[in-house]
Amino acid sequence: MPKLFPGFRLVDTAHWRALVRCPMCGQLWAVDEWDKYQIQFAVKVEDAKGWNASDEALRKEYLVQSRGENATAKCMWNGCEKNQLNGSAYCVDHLYATGART
Repeated sequence: MPKLFPGFRLVDTAHWRALVRCPMCGQLWAVDEWDKYQIQFAVKVEDAKGWNASDEALRKEYLVQSRGENATAKCMWNGCEKNQLNGSAYCVDHLYATGART
């Protein structure tokens, strides 16, 4: 993370994420730790309190935007009626549940 955010001050860490502060403006960022198999997110944080709350909705939104939905095919998960994502047999919720992030 130091290469991505040089000069940023580490404030806290939890669950493979770091909270860092910009030395110029003071903006807080929640930044994913490096993992060559996953997309890393850097998300603006308004307050250090509760900074590590779930960002599952943001990550699912990214999956939908990056893949797109297949409007003609339903999720293969038993009983699910949501649309599949392109390149997958599952909807965003069930694809995310498998651990997919890209």
